[in-house]
This record gives sequence, structure tokens and C-alpha cells, in this order.
Amino acid sequence: MGAIWDSVADFSTNLKGKSAIFVYSIIFIEWFFLWRIQVIKKHKETLVNIFSYVIESLPYLLLGPIVILGIMNFTYEHRIFTLGTEWYVWLAAFLLLDFGRWFIHFLGHKIRILWCIHGVHHTPKEMSFSVTVRGSFLGILLSPHSFIWLPILGFNPFLVLIVDTICRVYVVLEHGNEKVIGKQRWMELFFISPSAHRVHHSKNPIYLDRNFGETFSIWDRIFNTFQTELDHEKPELGIMNDKLDPSNLKSVQLTLWKDLWKDVKGAPTFIDKIKYILYPPGWNHIDGGKLAGEFRKEALDELKTEEQKTTEQVV
Repeated sequence: MGAIWDSVADFSTNLKGKSAIFVYSIIFIEWFFLWRIQVIKKHKETLVNIFSYVIESLPYLLLGPIVILGIMNFTYEHRIFTLGTEWYVWLAAFLLLDFGRWFIHFLGHKIRILWCIHGVHHTPKEMSFSVTVRGSFLGILLSPHSFIWLPILGFNPFLVLIVDTICRVYVVLEHGNEKVIGKQRWMELFFISPSAHRVHHSKNPIYLDRNFGETFSIWDRIFNTFQTELDHEKPELGIMNDKLDPSNLKSVQLTLWKDLWKDVKGAPTFIDKIKYILYPPGWNHIDGGKLAGEFRKEALDELKTEEQKTTEQVV
């Protein structure tokens, strides 16, 4: 069994190495193209994206072979079923992994301590392929849970690693810049398009906490979290935090944690301290705060009012 898992470790290392070369190649090609046509203005954001990826990768390099592959090893040895490599097994693995990504992504927006990890990815104000690799130094605590438990169902770890890599490559492509890649509503019936993902990255009230899917849009449609890009509402990228500088690596990695610590420290009771950690971003112990759902409801009500006024004027 040890020899098999040595092979899995070697395969994982080689796969990550080759996928990293591919990802960095398309990131550089896109950056050069956007620079030539003068779309990208904040080159510091691109550098922060790259350095964030380096910082995020270090825990994977140090702990990945032990923790991630160790969990996959343990769960596969205690698997409930034994599955083959037929096409439908690959499809099932792809769907389950993508749902896992949707669910982990959802939690990353709904639990504040997890938002401190995932929120780093939302800090850029300009969209490009390089935004894909902007992650937290604690990303290893969140992201791997979308796939490391699949072997307990009987999915071969080799298969899981390949499917996860395919998903990651697709995620890179959906971070295309809005001035190069427009709306693709024809895709959105089944897939998360670059346009739909820009909605997810925006801080417009009407777009908050929408489109958690990373490959398929079906999960957002099932759980009523899908929102197409509106013609009259251009996505404004970034997060609702004026103190955070998206061009500063230290600010990007630590500001959300500093804000959480400040709130926890100032909470009057132990229960309130726990709530600050586990409740959604925006909650406070004074009046409950204003959460993403309330911002969105107000924006939708305003949109309906404007549409009614327009209809009345036409009539």
C-alpha cells in the first residue's frame, strides 16, 4: 500500500507542476495582451496576485503530502464502495467535486472566520486570469475540503486529482477581463460564465452573495443563488471594506483578520465573541448589523420601483 501512495504523491506533484506551468503561461499571455491594449492599469494588483499565490502554496508544499494525501489515503482505504474508471464514474466525480466547491464557497461567504480566508480572493478591483491565484496564506484550511473526502465514496485518488485539476483550469478561464470577454448568457443555463463570475466578484448590493458555483451553474439555480449580469448594473469589483488596499500584499492578507480580532476583542460577552467568528460578515452585537441579504433585498426593491415608474411613464 505504501508503494501505491508513493505513486499517488509523485503523480500529484507532477500534475501540480504541469498545471502550474500552464496556468502561469496563460496568466502571462493575458497580462501581456491586456497591457498592450491598455486595459490593465493597476500592475501592483497583478504582483499581489502572484505573491499571494506563492504565500498560499507554501503550506501545500509543506503539509499537502502529509495532510491532504494522508486524508485521501485513509478515506480510500476505508471506502464505502469501490468504483472503476468508467465514463459515468468520471462524470459523477466531476459533479460531486463541483458541488463540494459550491458548498465550501458558500460557507466561505456565510461564516466570518472562513470569509477571512476566502475574502482575500475577492479583494482585486480589476479582473484578470491572475486573480484566480490570489488566495490566503490559510487557504489550505478551506479549499481542499471540496475534494479530499471523495475517496471514501470509492473514487480513485488518481481520478479525483485529475478532475480537480480540470476544475481549476476552468476556474482560471472564467476570470477573464470584462473588456475582453463580454456577457455569455447562452452558457449560463448549465455553466458559470466569466460574466456570471464577475457578478460574484462584485460589491454591488444586488450582486452580493450570488453565483457560488465554479463550473456548473446548476447548484446556484437549485439553491436560488444565481444572478445573471444586468444590462444596467455594471459589476464593481472588490469587497465592502474601505480600509483594505488591494495593491498591498500585507493589507490583502491581514486586514480581514485584524477587523475580526477587533470585533471579537470588543464584544461584551463570550457568546457575542463566538457569534462574530461564526456569523456572516456584517453582523454586530449592537443591532444585528446589515447582512448581504438585506443589501440585496433593498437593491431589488429599488429596481422594482424603477421598473414600475418606467412602465407607468410608457403607459
